[in-house]
Amino acid sequence: MSQSNTNEGDILLTTGEDLSTYADVLVAPYNSSGLLVVTRPAANNDYALYVLVYGAPAAGKATVRPLNPNRTVRVTAKGAGNPGDLLVLADGVTTAADKGKVRKPTTTGTYRLVGVAEEAFVDGQLVRMRPTFGSVTI
Repeated sequence: MSQSNTNEGDILLTTGEDLSTYADVLVAPYNSSGLLVVTRPAANNDYALYVLVYGAPAAGKATVRPLNPNRTVRVTAKGAGNPGDLLVLADGVTTAADKGKVRKPTTTGTYRLVGVAEEAFVDGQLVRMRPTFGSVTI
């Protein structure tokens, strides 16, 4: 059997930045000297594949939940939206405090899709979303 040494469910991953004051944001995997680490997304089109369940100090072990279309997650929203809205990463490059949050895209462009809202939401709310992957052009 080739499927040994695999994980299901929440996992512990090393942090590449201080995530101790964060939870319920998306984090992305990165390489740090051959070690897998997670941080809030550095770019708006990064592959944010995990939701941060419990943060940790830099180089500590954070609990993350891999995004899976079979399971909804709650993620901090930037802005407001409605059920069925496509969700992408908020602009964390322009506003660092928005790194890892999700939003409905409103300006022209192509975005990396992270989920679909399953309820109406307002700014700062933990919106229930169904993870999905791909891209969307507005």
